[in-house]
Amino acid sequence: MTTQSSRSNALRGVTPIITVERKSPTPLYQQIYNAYRTKILRGNLRTGQMVPSSRELARELRMSRLPVLNAYAQLLAEGYFETRVGAGTFIATTLPGNGSEHKVAKDLASRLRPISSHASRLPRYERPTWTQHLGPFQVGQPALTEFPIQIWSRLVARYSREMKISGLQYGDPMGLLELREVIANYLRTSRAVRCEAEQIIIVSGSQQALDISSRILLDSGSPVWVEEPGYWLVHHVLKTAGSRIVPVPVDSEGLNVSAGMKRCRTARAAFVAPSHQYPLGVTMSATRRLEILEWAQRSDAFCGG
Repeated sequence: MTTQSSRSNALRGVTPIITVERKSPTPLYQQIYNAYRTKILRGNLRTGQMVPSSRELARELRMSRLPVLNAYAQLLAEGYFETRVGAGTFIATTLPGNGSEHKVAKDLASRLRPISSHASRLPRYERPTWTQHLGPFQVGQPALTEFPIQIWSRLVARYSREMKISGLQYGDPMGLLELREVIANYLRTSRAVRCEAEQIIIVSGSQQALDISSRILLDSGSPVWVEEPGYWLVHHVLKTAGSRIVPVPVDSEGLNVSAGMKRCRTARAAFVAPSHQYPLGVTMSATRRLEILEWAQRSDAFCGG
């Protein structure tokens, strides 16, 4: 299989999120057409990406197949879709593509700074005493007993037998391109995240991701909001980067933005865990999420978690 065809296959299999408003005066077929056209123009759906069949989409939207057929017909007529005999319907490959992976990688490399010279003088970071007796709740320890070892072993054996010489050479430092394309496609289609494969880096774990982020975004002495209590290893990464840690209390809605602004309104970044805050388990409310995003936009700051 060629590289081009393998990339095309990587863009299949994820059903885009299409919503319709049944009480809207806009006809259903027009809503479906508008949704697809918008996603294509924004880059959420890519050239060569397979779209669900009209029957499959009609079933998912719980409607007659006719509005879906009409929308697909209009998209085909205008050149947004193309059909392939025996294969299905795809985003037209004649649409203009984009991508500047090498430029992005070069820009990223130029922004990566070496670890601060004072890092070697940092004291050995000890695990906080309150984390030493967590047993099965120990952070960073997955449920290894649930791992499908037998299936994993069979897959490893199968692909090891088929491994190519190129697999023994150095790969892209940002990670396998095909994997990054699949991840970007998933994020665009299912999470509505506007991103390109060249904007994704495959890392070995959360610590490496935090380290790269801090070295790119922060300067020595930059004030940074962190949750208190929060993920203790974030402190270690930020100290290594030479940042000034600003602890911000967590309440029932997540990181308290008002308290953070009182302590340091001009923080350069905020590290949060919005879905399941560690160690309290709080889920950040929608109101609080909007507050921290508004603060970040006003302050020209970064927000991540």
